[in-house]
Order: sequence, then structure tokens, then C-alpha cells
Amino acid sequence: MHIVLFSESYPPITNGVAVSVNTLRRELRRRGHRVTVVTAQHAQASPQEEGVIRLPSFSWLFAPDYPLPQPRPLPQLHRFFRENRVDVIHVQIPFLLGVEGMRLGQRYGVPVVAHYHTLYDRYLHYVPILPEGALRALLWWHLRRFYRRAQATIVPSRFARQYLERFGVRPRHVEVIPTGVQFHPLQVERQEARERYGLSPERPVLVYVGRLAREKNLNLLLEMLPLVRREVPDVLLWLVGGGNAEKALHTWIQRRGLTESVRLQGRVPHEQISAVYAAADLFVFPSVTETQGLVLWEAQAHGLPCVVVDEGGAPESVRDGVDGLLVPNESTAFAQAVVRLLRDSALRQQMSQNALCAPRLNPEEMTERVLGVYQQVLGRSA
Repeated sequence: MHIVLFSESYPPITNGVAVSVNTLRRELRRRGHRVTVVTAQHAQASPQEEGVIRLPSFSWLFAPDYPLPQPRPLPQLHRFFRENRVDVIHVQIPFLLGVEGMRLGQRYGVPVVAHYHTLYDRYLHYVPILPEGALRALLWWHLRRFYRRAQATIVPSRFARQYLERFGVRPRHVEVIPTGVQFHPLQVERQEARERYGLSPERPVLVYVGRLAREKNLNLLLEMLPLVRREVPDVLLWLVGGGNAEKALHTWIQRRGLTESVRLQGRVPHEQISAVYAAADLFVFPSVTETQGLVLWEAQAHGLPCVVVDEGGAPESVRDGVDGLLVPNESTAFAQAVVRLLRDSALRQQMSQNALCAPRLNPEEMTERVLGVYQQVLGRSA
């Protein structure tokens, strides 16, 4: 089977969509399928990428780290579709390249599977070209029209499916398939990990791993931290990742006098992330804009109990009271949950053991389910 994946987000970009697309591509190829990725040019991309078509791109002023393909790069893509047999088109993002993928599918009679990864209405601050109300109405009009045109739609969680339905988006056929996560065994012991990052052996460490961005609700962590410090004075909040909110967070930390209690680590290569989890005591996750909880699965796979805001799709990755705690989007409740787990070492250890065996989808299982969707749309189009 020849599958063409259309996605603006693809490595070297680092976000959930890029991880999902790259994982799917790798697993499909392992099964002997031909996979072509259509994406945007990126200054840090490898000059030799097998099966990747990179289209001319431009930098968007409000999100310079995410190059966008230039509008209507049709000649190159038309030539590719005329010269190659394509069985399925899988569009990952319903905008520039997604629209092109949909058009090409209709033009060449190729069934299209669409993916819904992101709560796009929570990211409108990156597109300040219209008043937010008008932009939101235009967005939902487009999404309703876009997903109705696909032969099938994949969503990563029940929450994502319900979110689409809430705003009147009714695709023809919907499958809930979370992104499979590759779990790496602990590569370092706690003591070694703490020494690597200059952490004292007994200091309580809360870790967040992810983008540092406005939509991640990181202010909640900074608001709850002083409340935790009243009970656990030496606690450290460790923010691992990069993003456009990093400078604002640094300013907030200095103004609130939290420089001794918060560490901005910056980005850590994924192959080294096991040491981060090994050095921490709890994983804290305040985001309310997730469609799934990939990073939570990763933290659990390293034995970290999670404290998570009970909104969005992330809570589907946590068993409340078993391998983590779900809390309201409020600083006092979040702080109380953190203090409870830091003080109760027996409970924390039990949740750690439960987290290690939490149910999770691996890349192989995800790919088998995606292939099932491909077979369904091929059968309907035959």
C-alpha cells in the first residue's frame, strides 16, 4: 500500500502532531508499506530524507518556529500524483496542506483519511488577523466542511470526538485511536540522574515536560507553588522544554521571588529524557488544551505519579487515585494534591508501581488500528 501523509508538523519540529506522524510513518514502513510525507521546508531538516517531499515555506510572524508551506504548491504535487499510484491520503492538519491533500484526493480518486489532533479554537492567539469571535466562527465553519469531505476521521480520544460533536462537526466515520508511545526503559538510576542535573538527593522535585506556551496553562503551576512551599519548603518545580512563553515565565519567576524554587531547564533531547523522569518525584500537568496525554503516558512508563487538571483529553490517560490525581483547574486544589503525594510516601510509591503497569497503546497497536481504517475506506471506495 502507498500512503501519503500531509502534515505541516513533522521533524525537526517537536510537538505532538510531529511525534504522531513520525511514529506512524516509521511503523507503516516497518510493515512494508510505502510512505510519502508531504510537509514544509525547514532550515534544520536533513538534506537526505527518503520519502519526504518538502515544499517551499515561509515563516509566520506569530509562530516563527513553525514554517508554513506556501499557498497552492500544486505543480510539484500534481506531477507526483500523476507519476505514482497512491492508495490512501492521510491528512494530519485541516488547513494548508490538509486542504491540498483533500483536493488532490478528489482530483485523483484517492480516499482521504483526516486526523483531528488539536483543539484549534484554543490556539487562536497565534492567528490575530480578525477579532477572536469572528475567527472562531470561521474556524468551526471550516472544520465542519473539511471533516465531512473525508472518508474517515481519526481522533486521539473520546474527549476529542465529543468536542467535535459539541460544535456540530459530524464526520462520516470516526475512529478513536490514541497515538502509540514508544516506552524507553529507565537508563539511569535516581541518584545518577540527580547528580547529572545537580539536584540534591532528598529534595522533592515536581517536573513538567512539554512546550512552554500560553495554552499550556503553566501559570497555574507558578500560582500553586507558593502554597506547596508552605508545607514543603524545599520543593523544586522543574520545567523542562522550550517555547515562546519562556521569557514571560522567567520574568514571572523573578517578580514572585521564586528563583530558588523553579528551574527552567530548556529542551532536553528525547533520548535523554529518561534521566529527567528518573530524577523527579511527581509529574505535574496543568494543560486544559490537550486532546490526549502522550507525555503523561511517558511519565507513567517511568514510574511517576501524575497530578493533572481534570479538563480536556489528558485525564483519559490517568486513573484517578490509582496512578495519579485529577484536580480542578484551581491552584489550591492542585497544591493540596501535590502536598498529599509528597507527604505520603507509601501512597506515592503505590501509585508509582501502578503507573508502571498502566494501560497504554504502543506504536504497533496504533498502526494496526490505523491500517484497519485505511482498509475500510479502500473497501468503500472500491
